[in-house]
Amino acid sequence: MKATATYIFCFSMLLTSCNAINFGSGDLETNLNLEEKKITNVQEIEAIFTVRNNTSETKEYGFSSGCQVSFLITKGDTKIIRSEENLFCTMALTSFKLEKDESKTFELPTYFDIDLKSGTYSIKAYLIGYEDEVYATKSFSVN
Repeated sequence: MKATATYIFCFSMLLTSCNAINFGSGDLETNLNLEEKKITNVQEIEAIFTVRNNTSETKEYGFSSGCQVSFLITKGDTKIIRSEENLFCTMALTSFKLEKDESKTFELPTYFDIDLKSGTYSIKAYLIGYEDEVYATKSFSVN
């Protein structure tokens, strides 16, 4: 009995560390709403990321931690910040389901104290583990 429990725990940790626990696909409509205001620091960004299931089937998305959404800010080809690299997330498997026409909204965790120099930036919000499937991008300028 103890060996079976140990095997199950080790297998689940392997799946978690490989980020292999992914359900569903990227069949969501996405939107990224950025509040129009003067921005000079990442902390000043107010962004809402929304995903909506426009398919006829239920979609489920699984995550290897308590964090489900992240963002990437770039200036040209230069990465400024990938928030998931700096987030403190609970060590728990999480997921959510979206029924047909149901949506889920996330406020991006933009509490990082990083000054932004003048120029044009791009912000990409995405579901962690589904970065190439479920995402939205917007450009913004810093004067």
